[in-house]
Amino acid sequence: MKNVTISLDENVVSQARVEAAHAGKSLSRFVSEVLADHMKLTRRRRAIRDFLDGPLMDLSDENGRMPTRDEIYAEREDHLLRRHERPAIRPGSEEPR
Repeated sequence: MKNVTISLDENVVSQARVEAAHAGKSLSRFVSEVLADHMKLTRRRRAIRDFLDGPLMDLSDENGRMPTRDEIYAEREDHLLRRHERPAIRPGSEEPR
């Protein structure tokens, strides 16, 4: 672990000491963990932003026509209905009610 000297506002230091004490940690460990958590969150936000800023998925057909809402949900409805169909337990048994 590397030792680093930083300058902080007195109010920030006071609040950080209280939070560190509540967490049962030294001020150094507390600040280190807060920074690590912040950097992890920043990486996640950057990854989400990069994904959302990326190329859009082309949903159009060969004529450039976009599917209608009914067409999109019709495909989902077929899939959802198939998930709830029950196969016969034994060959030759009756269909479940």
